[in-house]
Amino acid sequence: MLYVILLEEGGATMSTCFCRLLLYLRFILKVILLKEGVMATTACFVIVSKNDIPVYEAEVGSALRKEDAAHQHQFILHAALDVVQDLAWTTSAMFLKTVDRFNDLVVSVYVTAGHTRLMLLHDSRSEDGIKSFFQDVHELYIKILLNPLYIPGSRITSSHFDTKVRALARKYL
Repeated sequence: MLYVILLEEGGATMSTCFCRLLLYLRFILKVILLKEGVMATTACFVIVSKNDIPVYEAEVGSALRKEDAAHQHQFILHAALDVVQDLAWTTSAMFLKTVDRFNDLVVSVYVTAGHTRLMLLHDSRSEDGIKSFFQDVHELYIKILLNPLYIPGSRITSSHFDTKVRALARKYL
């Protein structure tokens, strides 16, 4: 029906009407996804070793980023390390949920048994999805640690690990 209305506007050809229709439908889909929180999520994920050395970093959100945003995300996560260290010794839970906030961004943390911190800066509200993301990434991290060629505490440079983490972020965040 919308196609017929577009066709009747000013004697446009069928191909231009079809292009307009596709653009209109793509716009509607973006609006729906933005309202449901599927798109435009900000997420920065970092694995920090027990010696406070970043082992892995990734911007895993789908929102448009500026050059300074990555540095700001790193700064926010670094500032939350002190809070994480205090909380890690007061609870036996591995998933520390919301540790710190900055504007509309939230820092969630998962502490492994070896005191490696998996830190996520996000604007999502799905606590179950974040917990599942951390658990699956923890499994991937254990597989990296089991590799005899990997030196614990060194940078993770595996493209396979990076691909899996980004796929998990798309799935859960």
